[in-house]
Amino acid sequence: MTRTIDIPTFQTTVVRNCSPTLAGIKPASLFTYPGPYANQNEQPGNPHIEARRTRLLAVIAQCNRELEPLGIHMSVLVWRPCGALIYVYRPAALMRYLSDPRAAAALATEGYDVCNLSASLVHLAARITLASSNVAESACDSGPCVLAQNEACDKSCACEFPHEIGYFLGYPYEDVHQFIAQHGENYKVFGAWKVYSNVEQALATFDAYRACTQYLTYIYQQGCTLEQLVQAAR
Repeated sequence: MTRTIDIPTFQTTVVRNCSPTLAGIKPASLFTYPGPYANQNEQPGNPHIEARRTRLLAVIAQCNRELEPLGIHMSVLVWRPCGALIYVYRPAALMRYLSDPRAAAALATEGYDVCNLSASLVHLAARITLASSNVAESACDSGPCVLAQNEACDKSCACEFPHEIGYFLGYPYEDVHQFIAQHGENYKVFGAWKVYSNVEQALATFDAYRACTQYLTYIYQQGCTLEQLVQAAR
């Protein structure tokens, strides 16, 4: 599936997938914007793909001009043949979450420097890319990364997807830890994430996410801009 690259279509997708982050009840969200943004044959420089990337980055830049004064930023983490992996986050809230020892210690073991958010996102993008059997390209090439000089995986790559991404989405620390430790099995409830502890609170959070998405989708459909949407959710 390919999605049109224009402001209305893109912003509708953001509202549908990222409303809790826009409203400030979640530090970050992640979604795929469908379409070919990398080559299946791993040959760079396809002019059609480069043109798609350029158009999408221009749309994202326009959204950021609205959102950054409100403490929200969005960027592409990884280009993939099936779509662009887009990260929408509140840097201040995300840094507070990641600085907690329950996240910081776990991420340090995987090579992250949680004191440097930009470098951490470069590292995350590199780890996602290396787990994608060479059919993805990191969109965060401008910063340093301990993986940057590694030889890319070959076709037999068995790299595991970096499940520490749960920390970068602001999920409960214990649930992320247990998800990694138990390889995604033995969970109690499955909603926005797999829940291993405090089911009652998780269910209430799932409800809050759904209500937030319904409300912001409704007022967006009434003609609100992203800026007005964020302000209305305060």
